[in-house]
Amino acid sequence: MADPRLFPIFVRQERSRSHFKVGYIDIKGELVVEPIFDEGTRFWDGVASVKIGGRWGVINASGEFVIDPALWGWCRFERGVSSICVKGRWGIVDQKGNLILEPKYSFMASFREGFAVCGTQEKGKLRYGFVDRNGTELVPPVLHDACSFSEGLAAAKVGDLWGYITPSGAFKIKPQFPGTCPGRSGPEASQAGYFREGLAPVWTGAGYGFIDPGGELAIRDSFEEADSFSSGRALIKRGARYGFIDRTGRVVIPPEFTYARQFSEGLAAVREKEYRVGFVPPCGFVDIEGQMVLSPTFYSAEAFQNGLCLVTSQDSIGYIRIDGQYVWKGPYVQYGTLI
Repeated sequence: MADPRLFPIFVRQERSRSHFKVGYIDIKGELVVEPIFDEGTRFWDGVASVKIGGRWGVINASGEFVIDPALWGWCRFERGVSSICVKGRWGIVDQKGNLILEPKYSFMASFREGFAVCGTQEKGKLRYGFVDRNGTELVPPVLHDACSFSEGLAAAKVGDLWGYITPSGAFKIKPQFPGTCPGRSGPEASQAGYFREGLAPVWTGAGYGFIDPGGELAIRDSFEEADSFSSGRALIKRGARYGFIDRTGRVVIPPEFTYARQFSEGLAAVREKEYRVGFVPPCGFVDIEGQMVLSPTFYSAEAFQNGLCLVTSQDSIGYIRIDGQYVWKGPYVQYGTLI
């Protein structure tokens, strides 16, 4: 879970809408770490990655470096460890900058629930496996694709089919779900979903449904798109519109939005109007009953985390509380990656 105390702010430099510095505020909007960094992530596990010039380092909640800015990429720590890239190879580092695993993999994702997806090149193609916090291989890189652990299970692909493995490395749900969703592109188009609140979205061949931890279809409906559950709701798509279902599969918020995000802390960002050339419809927030509780006035909106949400308008950027009130606000800037 993200550290609840500090949030990155993006402070415009001079009149540029793309030149900014990153600092950190607390949940009240009070400045804690001065905006002196060129990039900065959220706080995870008590630390955040920040960039100065062309190198990344890691700071604590006082803004002090615990790892000097000499890294090529950012770190996202979980229980004291993070994957790290050094000269194109991936290993594991602790919060003091000590290498737990010398970089040897072609790829490594962030740690989730104590494990990280790793990958090696085999005849020009990546093969995937899992390592634990000590760098021990749970599964050697033989899988055709893999996702991070969630609720004790991780989606893993063998050939063209997805199943789910346990931390022992054994398949609890054998590979049986197709990994192709017609008409969609990008890595997530061919991935099985994450287990959240006891269910996971999978592509069945006819559309998306939801399975339980035993691999049985708990929700058999066929949606064009589906995301994992949060706040008792799952984002789904029918036709060209997005809506939400509950854990029984009942559509509780009709698919009437042109855009929607997952629920976070009881609210979901949505857009009602159509996109058109030169016009991005404003974004608002609905509650779990589908009531618009924060009017569509935002140009963009991230998810709520620890009581705050980063939003932008045509001329501002800032953090709002769940009641829509700003705790911090500054001139609009095209901010960096909010990891």
